[in-house]
Amino acid sequence: MVYSMMFGPQRKQPCPSCTSFLSAWNGIAVNLRERVAIAVTARSPIERLSGYKRERAFANLPFVSDLTGGYTRSYVSAEDADIPGFSVFTRRDGVVRHFYSGELSGAMADPGQDPRGAPDLDPLWLMLDLTPAGRGTDWYPKLEYGHK
Repeated sequence: MVYSMMFGPQRKQPCPSCTSFLSAWNGIAVNLRERVAIAVTARSPIERLSGYKRERAFANLPFVSDLTGGYTRSYVSAEDADIPGFSVFTRRDGVVRHFYSGELSGAMADPGQDPRGAPDLDPLWLMLDLTPAGRGTDWYPKLEYGHK
């Protein structure tokens, strides 16, 4: 399982929604690793990704740099766009094959709700979907909040 986050070299900061997702995934990574290998990639140098990983305490997630964009162009965006994506690969008899990819572009939406991608892997959004107001359209995760 490879998550491609929005943290390309043109961004001053990582994507808050990707960060929210990775916060949740970091918590379940120990369980996931019992069944699958996981990694996070972005179009930034590894030093920048390593600093982000330390800052957010993502101890359970391995980060890989896609500085050349080869992975991004092949599995996320042919135009090398800074958009999130999720891919699954299999390995059988020593051969790695692409099994699934989903662009998390937000192209799908219900009336009056925030656009959503498929698959939607962030428990934050799944939990908000269970409330009477749903996701709404006026709130998004932040890198920091004013309260602690």
